[in-house]
Amino acid sequence: MMTLACLLIALAWSVFAWFKPKLAVLWLPMLFPAYVLRAQIGPIPSTALEIALLATAVIATRKDIKTTWKKGFLKLKPFHIAGGLWLLATIIAIVVAPNHVAALGLWRAFVLEPMLYAILVAGIIDTEQDKKQILSALIWSVIAVSLIAIGQFVTGKFIPHPWDTDFATRRATGLFPYPNALSLYVAPIAALCFGLLVMPIKETMRNKKEQILLIAGFLCGLASIILAKSVGGFIGILIAVLFAMFWNKKTRYATLIVSFFAFYAIVNSPLQSHIASTLSFGEWSGRVRAIMWNETIQMLSQHEFLGAGFGAYPTVIIPYHRATWMEIFQYPHNILLNVWSETGLLGIVAFTGICLTWFRRSSRAYALPLITILAHGAVDVPYFKNDLALMFWVLIALVALSPQTTPISINEKE
Repeated sequence: MMTLACLLIALAWSVFAWFKPKLAVLWLPMLFPAYVLRAQIGPIPSTALEIALLATAVIATRKDIKTTWKKGFLKLKPFHIAGGLWLLATIIAIVVAPNHVAALGLWRAFVLEPMLYAILVAGIIDTEQDKKQILSALIWSVIAVSLIAIGQFVTGKFIPHPWDTDFATRRATGLFPYPNALSLYVAPIAALCFGLLVMPIKETMRNKKEQILLIAGFLCGLASIILAKSVGGFIGILIAVLFAMFWNKKTRYATLIVSFFAFYAIVNSPLQSHIASTLSFGEWSGRVRAIMWNETIQMLSQHEFLGAGFGAYPTVIIPYHRATWMEIFQYPHNILLNVWSETGLLGIVAFTGICLTWFRRSSRAYALPLITILAHGAVDVPYFKNDLALMFWVLIALVALSPQTTPISINEKE
């Protein structure tokens, strides 16, 4: 049944791509959450998102394959070196992994397809209106999953176990299998919406309808994070908002004053002990992460150069797993340890290069998603998932297509 659903969605999107190839490419983010619909096509596992992506890429470039891909590749020139190192590091990680077939499948979903989609997006975008289209698609996808999450939380229905508890303790998941997946998806785009509202870019989302969409995207994303009860997501969006308000000369001093009084109020409130316990990893999830990170560091001390290999963390960590009362997770829930264990030291160098290039070239608004990803990534896995990897590289394409900016500084004139 799920395979049939995947094929029907992919077929419908392929028909759309046949008649409207550019729109199908630019609005594909609406299908990012469809990775949860999985299919088995012969011996090859796939998803509705993957099938639709590949079909769209073929159909949209059928008339001029060489020009579109070449143009897109050249537009991403700022990321060529770091992206090339990332590609090399992840290919080495396939070889290092004990299960090469499984590693290849993950590499296809987390590296190859997202990078190809970024090239396709860059090649297909010709105007500012095209950039608005894909940005609108990202925002509408956040609004859609957020509305589902709100409905889940209010009604208590269609929430996966064990998060389907009473009203006070339940956690929304949206279309995703667990709450943090919802938060990881909506937070970067919600941060971007806020950035474009308070630090607007010339010609980008400036009319009244576009401003309303940005407000809706931010508020819906924030609501999802709150209803998912994701501490990492909330901290990530909070840091992004503070950066945005601090970068904006008109709100800088007010932000400092409000932040000071908010901090003072929290320190002297009844919530102080709970917040301190959470931030110091005294809560259950924090303790689990601390144990997991300690075991991961022990493992990496024996695999420091090449890591565990792509998708191999759950296997390679077994000899170092002493806390047998808790499960072994797919990743160590820290962006540095995630990248290190998956792709080794070369992967860390490459990923760092990608992030530094992103930050150096982007406007202040487009820096906010990266800030959110890195902040949330301190306690979670913000990249190694089908939808998140695609979103990461779409945002990179948008950064590369933006005009060259001067380095971000709080002393810039507004």
